[in-house]
Amino acid sequence: MPLGIDPTVDYVFKKLFATPENSDLLIHLLNSVLQFSQPIVYVEVLNPFNEKEFEEDKLSILDIKARCGDDRWYNVEIQSKSDWSLRPRLAYYAASLYADQLSEGEDYGTLTPAITICFLKESLFRDSQSPHLRFSLCDPMHRIELTDRLQVHTIELAKYNFEGVTLDSVDALAQWAFFLGHAGELEAESLQRLLPRKEFLKATGVVEMIARTPEERVQYELRRKAEMDRRWSLNIARREGREEGIELGREEGIEAGQKLGLVDNIHLLQELLQVPPTATEELMARELAALKLLSADLKNRLQQPR
Repeated sequence: MPLGIDPTVDYVFKKLFATPENSDLLIHLLNSVLQFSQPIVYVEVLNPFNEKEFEEDKLSILDIKARCGDDRWYNVEIQSKSDWSLRPRLAYYAASLYADQLSEGEDYGTLTPAITICFLKESLFRDSQSPHLRFSLCDPMHRIELTDRLQVHTIELAKYNFEGVTLDSVDALAQWAFFLGHAGELEAESLQRLLPRKEFLKATGVVEMIARTPEERVQYELRRKAEMDRRWSLNIARREGREEGIELGREEGIEAGQKLGLVDNIHLLQELLQVPPTATEELMARELAALKLLSADLKNRLQQPR
């Protein structure tokens, strides 16, 4: 029987990579993405896994935060939805991870690399065929990089094609892409045969444990349902905004679009402040001016010292 557990659901993703006992899996994942000349050998997971974080939660996962032995900082997440706001959000996450290293009066020379890695279930960069893209601060015309201390890596799972490919012939990142995208469709024994490396055998064991443990399965289903409900709510809100724009004319349609943008921004700010998100339907019912005030208030709270 197939495992029936999707590793891209945040609950499973955290179990795999955000728990101290699975730091070896996070190390292997990071090395498969970054391909440093000196592989990472130690990672400290900075945020504990909280099994109760599932009600009214976010669709995107930010909270795999880690630091390696040479003081590089990492943020690893998985995104179920690739919408227009994701690009500035990824830039914001990376910049925050970099800037938050400094306290007042500290020297800029103490800053160490901050690297955000985002696995995407949907394609974000449709003009590129490459599933793995690396972004840094650079001059694209002259191909001069200002610094590599601020990086964003995107890995688009949908761009991997495994038809007619043997998994032992592809690199470790492609193997992780296969695991994340297809583990739930296979039996544990089949997955173990396809991916026999010790890291994947351990990862398969984690997924199998969730599938067979009633309490874990309940948590998984709750998180999966929360993600589906949030995606459904966003799709409904966007569709209603488009329909309203058609019915009420260009001016009202623009306002509906502005509301959607503010709603996404408010949810992002609430996520960063770690406060319960306001329901999309409730926000869409408010006046545009009220949404702008709420967004400004949340931004001010985020900028205050904590």
